Amino acid sequence: MDVLAVAAWIITAAVSAWGFTMAYASAQRSRLRADMTRVQEQMHREIKHWQDEAARARTHAAQIAREAATWAAGHKQGRDDVVTSLPLIMAYITAHEGSTCSQHGPNEVTEHV
Repeated sequence: MDVLAVAAWIITAAVSAWGFTMAYASAQRSRLRADMTRVQEQMHREIKHWQDEAARARTHAAQIAREAATWAAGHKQGRDDVVTSLPLIMAYITAHEGSTCSQHGPNEVTEHV
């Protein structure tokens, strides 16, 4: 009977060890799944955050491009206006060069009586 008792104790120990190992493995698997879920949720939050940031950056870049185009158009229009009016200004100055309305230099003094 000693042999049967020893065999029974060996089988009981093996089954117990297997059961404890399965319980430990199950607990580890559950913990790892929870960690993976938490990491995935954090990853999705970060992805969403950076997608939102990219959308804001694209919007800002488009706004800056529109402002630059508007400024360039205004600059071109102003330059064209100056180029167009310059001959008229020169003609006016040339026509009134001899009049009393002409400007004098800083050392030039004129008296009008």
